Amino acid sequence: MKNAKYIKYIKLMLFAALFLRGVYSGNCKAQETDYKAYTLFVYNFMKYIEWPEAQNKGDFILAVLGDSPITKELETLAATKKIKGRNIVIRKCKTPEDTYGCHLLFVPSSKSAVVKTLKEQTKDKPVLIVGEREGLAKKGASLSFVTLEDDELKFDINKKEIEQHQLKIASSLISLGIVIN
Repeated sequence: MKNAKYIKYIKLMLFAALFLRGVYSGNCKAQETDYKAYTLFVYNFMKYIEWPEAQNKGDFILAVLGDSPITKELETLAATKKIKGRNIVIRKCKTPEDTYGCHLLFVPSSKSAVVKTLKEQTKDKPVLIVGEREGLAKKGASLSFVTLEDDELKFDINKKEIEQHQLKIASSLISLGIVIN
């Protein structure tokens, strides 16, 4: 059991080191969005968030609301990776209603105005809402990306929302983010 925890810790540290060394090289400007970096984060969110047992069967459904460049990156990821032995299926959604039944919902900046609607729609359902735009975790998303002054990409964590959605977040993931409540 200790070995499993140690291996998880090592994997998380490798993720952090690779991200800081490889993905973030200091060349990324605040106004540019590195969707490969976002995808790497989303993949690790899927790995370090625990869904209820009933949601751990079948494909892992990752919905993207609206058009976003991240969709292509996520499709590339889904073609080569699995989550806990499960296929990752990317669902492109035009409306909030189309997102029903997903495990993770990515909300691009262009759709950030509907986060409150999505929060209400998914109330008490095991859905992780990830917002691209800074501040969305304060408005009802579970996690949202933040670009710090030195252009480092981080994420806000809304633990209250995560718990209301019957999800559990690993303490190792919490240590990498910014808890807002």
